[in-house]
Amino acid sequence: MLGMADPSTIYQIVLLLHVAAAIVGFGGLIAHSSYNAKAFGGNAGDARVLLSTTQLVTKFAHYAIYGVFLLGIVLVAVSEDEVGFDEAWISASFVVWFLLVGAAHGLVKPTVGKLLTKANELDAETKMTNDPDVVALAKKLALGEGIVQLMLVVALALMIWQPGA
Repeated sequence: MLGMADPSTIYQIVLLLHVAAAIVGFGGLIAHSSYNAKAFGGNAGDARVLLSTTQLVTKFAHYAIYGVFLLGIVLVAVSEDEVGFDEAWISASFVVWFLLVGAAHGLVKPTVGKLLTKANELDAETKMTNDPDVVALAKKLALGEGIVQLMLVVALALMIWQPGA
């Protein structure tokens, strides 16, 4: 753990919370990708339920992701000078986090909302893929989810290998 011989109890508790928040937050985002794919492939009635679920899961996931950021800052602060804000991997992690959250808020969240609105407008038995607006929104959603998932992999790589440390 960061080369620390005997990390403090407070550090270990914050690390536990940081990892738990990451599991809840990033896991929620990955899970809603499955809901969205299922919604897109089904009829409008089923899509309503799935997209509503996505919105609920996303709300909790986003709060956890905010916690990841804050707890990461606290981790650096309580690391007993083993890790500093001047390290390249810490700075890169901040950039990756902001890109991930930007894609989640700027692309994924509003597109899910538009898909839900579209599903509510369609007859419950209408296949979502039969509507050209839905197809265009699904492509935009796939782009946003792809960026989020790529940034998650980059963040994990930074945490594991800590380049420049």
